Amino acid sequence: MDLNPNCSEAVFRFHTVDPDKMHCILQAIADEVCANNDFWGKQLVPKYKTAKEYETPYGGKPSYSQESLWEKDGRPFEEKQEEAQLKSYPKGSLLYACAGLGDNEAIVRVNDGDFTLNIGNNDITPNRTGWIEKIKKLGVKVDEAETDESLQKLARDCTCGITYFTDR
Repeated sequence: MDLNPNCSEAVFRFHTVDPDKMHCILQAIADEVCANNDFWGKQLVPKYKTAKEYETPYGGKPSYSQESLWEKDGRPFEEKQEEAQLKSYPKGSLLYACAGLGDNEAIVRVNDGDFTLNIGNNDITPNRTGWIEKIKKLGVKVDEAETDESLQKLARDCTCGITYFTDR
């Protein structure tokens, strides 16, 4: 039996708010997700005129933790998971990717000069489409949760020690 080390999520900060570059980044990631998982179908990221249009309506962190799902309170695990998902999922996500515990909706937050992306890491780890290289070619600086503590605070779950943009 193989153990999949990818359990939940990657969190990135892309240092751009150029709508064209944002579209290229998000579509490159969407293409990778589609190459690795038929479940989501073809994901096409709309092309917007402003950076703010890419933002996902989302109020913060999920109202559950992995530990709370395993608490013995007499309710089945599936019931607790379904309830947690209804409370905590963002609305209107542009991308969906497998995230282990169930936070499959990607979250885009637009800030002054950059945007962050929370996305399930199971469907982006293989890099079959060369999404990492496509983003590097854009010349956009990228920070990741594993090397930036401020991004760790945005994570909805474990980021599993995986990095994508560090030169190994």
